[in-house]
Amino acid sequence: MTDERPDGRSAFEAGLANEYFALSGLRASSIAEAGTRATLFFTTLTRTVLALGFLAGTTSAVVPVAYAALPIVILLGLLSFLRLVDISVEDVGALRAINRIRTYYAGLVPEGTDYFPAPGQKQAINELVDIGEQRALWRAALTIAATVGVMDALVTGASLAFALSHMGAPTALAVVAGIIVALAIIWGMFVYQSRRFGAALRVVESTP
Repeated sequence: MTDERPDGRSAFEAGLANEYFALSGLRASSIAEAGTRATLFFTTLTRTVLALGFLAGTTSAVVPVAYAALPIVILLGLLSFLRLVDISVEDVGALRAINRIRTYYAGLVPEGTDYFPAPGQKQAINELVDIGEQRALWRAALTIAATVGVMDALVTGASLAFALSHMGAPTALAVVAGIIVALAIIWGMFVYQSRRFGAALRVVESTP
């Protein structure tokens, strides 16, 4: 039973305000973590490629270094992608809670909806303010996780092509195999992320 005493109502609304700021802080820290993880991956990838380029022009050690370094970069990319998807889903959950608080505030006074507009039915689930972008699973391809995932898939395909060519396979065959593997990984990552966002979307739609 809801406590309708004045002091209980005041405490409840103060708690909502604290929760709102806590959720906003969670979103800010999630965005910061996402940027840090993406930067770590791209910095590692860039430095690895530069190191291999320098070695290729000065020594024959580039092959063993490539075999040792590229799997590490690929694994880092995969782990970064998985964590970035988690961050995106967590952000959607935090935003859902924020919008519920905003809906409560909007109902306190008649003009409340002017200052706390409810999210539109077709509004993208990861946006607090309606900017005209509609909900669509394909928008999962625009996330930081998707960017990291695509680059990691391309590095994986290129690494496979390099390994096959080094083992004596025809260059054309090695390139085709690398492209096929890269596209398969990109598709798998997109399906995984779309399912995670789809689950988050179903939770949003089922929330009263």
